[in-house]
Amino acid sequence: ASTPRMLAPGLLLFAPSGMVVFSPTRVPAIAAAPRPRATIALQAADGDEALGLAYRTLGIAEDATYDEITEAHIELSERYVGDSPRLAALDDAMERVVNEIMRRRLRGEMRPKVADSPWDERPVQREMPWVPILIFLRKLISPPGFDYAKKVLPTMLFLAFVPWVAPRAAATAGLITYMCGFGFIYNRDKEDVPRDEFGQIGEIRPYETQPLYLTCALMVGVHFASKALAKRLVARLVGAPDGLESILKASLVPLGLTFCALFTRVSKPFA
Repeated sequence: ASTPRMLAPGLLLFAPSGMVVFSPTRVPAIAAAPRPRATIALQAADGDEALGLAYRTLGIAEDATYDEITEAHIELSERYVGDSPRLAALDDAMERVVNEIMRRRLRGEMRPKVADSPWDERPVQREMPWVPILIFLRKLISPPGFDYAKKVLPTMLFLAFVPWVAPRAAATAGLITYMCGFGFIYNRDKEDVPRDEFGQIGEIRPYETQPLYLTCALMVGVHFASKALAKRLVARLVGAPDGLESILKASLVPLGLTFCALFTRVSKPFA
């Protein structure tokens, strides 16, 4: 005969008399083996927290190389020989760190550190000597604006015309020409100096060394070029009057400085 037995609330199971039937709810659970505390902590944490705990377990920095990670793992494993929980935690920490490094490398966030080899040196790319000169001239030479041309042309053309009208004032006109030419060439593209209500200059600016030297070089070149050109022109004339060479030179200098003032920017190559 079968005897009903209660295995769980609301559940009856018929079994022959003499047989013992166990309910699944009454089967004692088999106790799992205890896990190391450090491993439990690593598994309980997630994301950055678990990764940071793994780095602290190994005692390494977050930018440590693979060799440094391996050395730290070997050193700690030798120190804690026989301590199974600690060794398991070290293995788990190293696995997490290495996996994170591989993921970052696959995403392109880091590059492997490889020692430089003399066989991998790239050939030196040599630049032709005239290339820097062309770049310098490209920055130096620039056409003027209409407003700037209106400032330069009236003054410099008047100074070029003065020696023909008043030859005796050629020396004075030449001095004024050099002063005006220097100001126009050097001060191009510079902001106007602030003045007070009485028209006095309210600010003194220091000179820029390189543009200053370049301006002086241009003026010296214009001086000697004008002198040579005036001498050649007078030599071709038959019966040229005395003083014509000085008048020609005094007229050519303003024209040369006008060209430099209009088409050069001495500050731009050094900006």
